[in-house]
Amino acid sequence: DKDRIFLSGYYGKDVFSFADTEGGFSVDMPWGNGIAALRWNHLFSKKLFMNVTGTVSDYMFQFGSSQDQFRFSLASGVRDLGSKVDFSYFPNPRHLVKFGANHIYHTFTPTSVSAESDSVVFDTGAAQRLFSHETAFYLMDDFEVNDKLKINAGLRYSMYHHVGPFTRYVNGGISAQDSTINYPSGDVIKFYHGLEPRLSMRWLLPDNSSIKGGFSYNYQYVHLTALSAVSLPTDIWYPTTDIAKPQIGWQGSVGYFKNLFDDKFETSVEVYYKKMNNMIEYKEGALPGDNVNDNTDNLLVFGEGWSYGIEFFLKKSVGDFTGWIGYTWAKSDRRFPDLNSGEIYPAKYDRRHDLSVVGTYKLNDRWTFSTAFVYATGNTLTLPSSWYVQEQNLLFNYGNRNSTRMAPYHRLDLSATLYSKTHKIKTDIDGNEIKVKKKFKSNWAFSIYNVYNRANPFFMYVDNDG
Repeated sequence: DKDRIFLSGYYGKDVFSFADTEGGFSVDMPWGNGIAALRWNHLFSKKLFMNVTGTVSDYMFQFGSSQDQFRFSLASGVRDLGSKVDFSYFPNPRHLVKFGANHIYHTFTPTSVSAESDSVVFDTGAAQRLFSHETAFYLMDDFEVNDKLKINAGLRYSMYHHVGPFTRYVNGGISAQDSTINYPSGDVIKFYHGLEPRLSMRWLLPDNSSIKGGFSYNYQYVHLTALSAVSLPTDIWYPTTDIAKPQIGWQGSVGYFKNLFDDKFETSVEVYYKKMNNMIEYKEGALPGDNVNDNTDNLLVFGEGWSYGIEFFLKKSVGDFTGWIGYTWAKSDRRFPDLNSGEIYPAKYDRRHDLSVVGTYKLNDRWTFSTAFVYATGNTLTLPSSWYVQEQNLLFNYGNRNSTRMAPYHRLDLSATLYSKTHKIKTDIDGNEIKVKKKFKSNWAFSIYNVYNRANPFFMYVDNDG
């Protein structure tokens, strides 16, 4: 009675392909993830219970393109083995304490590259693998000070070990000779650690409203970067190393929340600001083939970023018709001393406007209809501002980094769900009909994705004619 075991798994793979036969340009891009988790839940008492979980995940991303006689392929992946233990303790109905620990063993394959032109195959070097351990301990206390004030305070201590086997290529520059350092399996190459405090609170006001605020300080040991400043989907995950330091960020937010018409409607407005340090990007002109006898992080540059915005929310949660409207105005900028002449530029995923409208209508106990509309400002990218011909080759001058914005993304979805009957009619031994609860429940889901067939841009590339 005090123990439960849960086993869950998922495997999915998407395959995207595109071909421009007239321009001689094509793209193939499969990606997917396989995950599994085994969890043991144990109840010590009515006030204390525990979850012990083991996880495995294997993420894979590939990108291949060809233009005329040149063919290029990139593969990237992350494999994680994780374990964690979490405790929840309820001293009283107004007090919750959570504490625990977790560990993840990362295996990164940031870039495995192949390239060829006609019959010429370029030496891009063997795929490099990077290994690391990420560990954390945490304590969280959620308590109601009184009828008006509720506080959630937490402290997390995280550790990161970059470990071997690993070969570090040291560029000696002009005056010194290049060298290598070999680390055997299990050797600690670099160790990072830090405290991550979090604090949030809610203050109830007399007019059925409240003010909420929060602050958090975080270390992030996994980076996201792209091989190109254009919009081709070549994002890769890269771990913290002895050169690439962990990202450190803090975020603050404050919001006003109010319920209307006997709690039938929920409204809120919230502002936030986030600051990020030790962000990474590839150097200008860096190519995957530069990895021959080199490390990926030798091709990186480092900078800072920040984002801020305001969010509006309206929700109807009572009645046959329910739904919500959410709108966010946001701005996200980056600054790298070695990119864009050191000037501030918008992040790739900077989106000025983000709108979501969701509606659900319950016709009866069996039929439910839903609709969703989303709108978002397009991503940024870098396109040529001019071109010229040199020795019969067409060459481009590119504009400022991420100075062009793609068309907005928007679509409308419709869906309907038919639920099975919850009870069935049976005849008892006396011949009377009785209603019995069904042991198995099921439902049919029907949906139309992108009703008006909006052709949202996925990426853009430059071609020439003539």
